[in-house]
Amino acid sequence: MRALVVIALVAAAAGTAHAQPAGDVPALIKLIENQPSDMDRSTWKDKRRDAAKKLGQSKDKRAVPALEKLATDETFDIIGEIAIEGLGQLGDPGAIPTLQAIAADPSRDKSQRELARKAIAKLGGSAEAPHPEAGAGSGSAALGTGDLGSGSAGSGSAEAAGSGSATPPSGGVTGGLLGGGSAASELPALPEMSDDTLAAYDRVTFAGGTANFGYDTLTKRMDFDADVAGSYAHRVEREKLAYGYDADAHVVTGWINPSGRADTRGAEVDADGDGEARIYRGQVYGVGKVTGAMQFNYTADIGANPGNDIKNTTLAADLELALGGGYGRVLDVGAQIRVHRLSRTLDAARALGRPIDAATAKKLELTWWALRGERTTYRALVATVAILREAGILLGEPDAGLTYEILNVLRDTQLYVRPSGFDAQLTFSEGYLDRPPAPDAAYENGRIEQLLALVGYGLQLDDDKLELSGTGYARYRLFAPNGAPSPYAAGANLTMQRFTYGEHGDPLGAIDVTGTVEFSSDDLMGSDKSLYVGGSIGFTYWINQASGLRLAGQIAEDGGELFLGAQLTATYGLLDGTFAR
Repeated sequence: MRALVVIALVAAAAGTAHAQPAGDVPALIKLIENQPSDMDRSTWKDKRRDAAKKLGQSKDKRAVPALEKLATDETFDIIGEIAIEGLGQLGDPGAIPTLQAIAADPSRDKSQRELARKAIAKLGGSAEAPHPEAGAGSGSAALGTGDLGSGSAGSGSAEAAGSGSATPPSGGVTGGLLGGGSAASELPALPEMSDDTLAAYDRVTFAGGTANFGYDTLTKRMDFDADVAGSYAHRVEREKLAYGYDADAHVVTGWINPSGRADTRGAEVDADGDGEARIYRGQVYGVGKVTGAMQFNYTADIGANPGNDIKNTTLAADLELALGGGYGRVLDVGAQIRVHRLSRTLDAARALGRPIDAATAKKLELTWWALRGERTTYRALVATVAILREAGILLGEPDAGLTYEILNVLRDTQLYVRPSGFDAQLTFSEGYLDRPPAPDAAYENGRIEQLLALVGYGLQLDDDKLELSGTGYARYRLFAPNGAPSPYAAGANLTMQRFTYGEHGDPLGAIDVTGTVEFSSDDLMGSDKSLYVGGSIGFTYWINQASGLRLAGQIAEDGGELFLGAQLTATYGLLDGTFAR
């Protein structure tokens, strides 16, 4: 008998060691349901999660309704997942209908549905939900199979969270819309990016210079001029292979049409494209490059007298191939910086459940890339929140303030073309220059060989708010015919940019300071040597993604002459996708 008593006491002690005292359950439930007046919201959210864990460990069935409510309603906070696990630990089969509804709800995160299936298995049930008419074990469970099982998303409607509509319900973006099934089901098809990809970008940009149109009613004269440019660039950097290509076009045109026969028109079109491929062995690489350029000029001056008409059209073209080698590489790490900023934003809001791992970072960056053509940031926001929630990185439903700060990270126009690294290369080039015939032309024509050297550098500092970058070049003419010049040239450009932000991460603009020096000896154009030294300071105001206005002041000394100037540039960009591992 004494042995039986000892065994009973030991068993009771063991049960007490593994179960929360029953008297604490009401207090824990009260803490979960009501925020104490002397406790701020962030602290209360942490305390609620701890209380939910303790309820799951309590073995007290009084905790079942409270945990069922958390599991049903808290779809965007980690406490909901804690509650799902806790229902499995409590051992009450009455919670099975609630868990079945969660497991079958397509609007819930995949991780939550899997946790519900595991909890059902612990309770000895099946993950398949019963027929709606079968009823439920308790009132709370009936809510789970009736409301949630029929498509409700807790805080939002089924139409908002599960229909796939891109239009938010009245009142703004709700938690259900940000983190529910709409986001998960509408994630875009991601571009293919191999596991050894270090960085990549794909961008289209348009830039408008001056454009003027006028009509003089006294002289009945109309005039028009415009200056526009566009570019496309694509590059992929892998561990052993890197390649890229880009194209640019620049058009300047004007037209003056006074009353009468007279008419003056002119246009210049510059277009160029180039491609490059590198094969790496460690930091050393071999490189092959091809580039082509074309310039078209058209002028027409129609006089009042037919005998004074002048029309002229010229075409010039270049083609060049180069082979060589180099060391290092410069990567565009803007996408990586965006992930870092997102992580810092969540951490500052105490909403970072765990660090953003490499796999999640890759998924985020490729999702942003796939959505680069969107006119708004809405889908990028919905997809970002869904990805972070599914990975357990974002704790809870983002409130209005955090949602705004996440939007600022996604809209940050200062995270494009952010170089990092060092690169130097030396190549030999073979080119052919085709110029319009002119008896007194003082420029190169025909075949030409050159030795080319290039250097690039980029560094991101001060939490990615300060950037130092620079480029350098040198070229020398080889195998010049007897009597022909062998010109050489060298130059360097250094830039410092300070990126500015508002209190909540609003990208305001960038201050840039640039210095340039160039020296050449071309033996042409009546000058043996030329030295250019210049500098500028400017401020860019960002309007939207990859678009902005830049005002800059310039000073330069060129060939003994001093130049002062100012420049206003407007840039409109779109379809800019970046990736960096």
